[in-house]
Amino acid sequence: MRKMADCEHCGGQGTCTQSGGRSCIDCLRASGQGRRSHAAVRCSFCGGRGFVMVEVDEDEETEDEE
Repeated sequence: MRKMADCEHCGGQGTCTQSGGRSCIDCLRASGQGRRSHAAVRCSFCGGRGFVMVEVDEDEETEDEE
């Protein structure tokens, strides 16, 4: 089963600010920016949505509901 969870990379914000308020190299490259850019761009791990879909075992799902 799949479940929505906050993106660990951007903290659910949708924009990457991993490198001291600036975007990390991976997100900069994914958006077409150079590695020395000071821009804050959308997170490339979640696509700017702020959440990702994660696989959850059905056994863990029933324990969380109780």
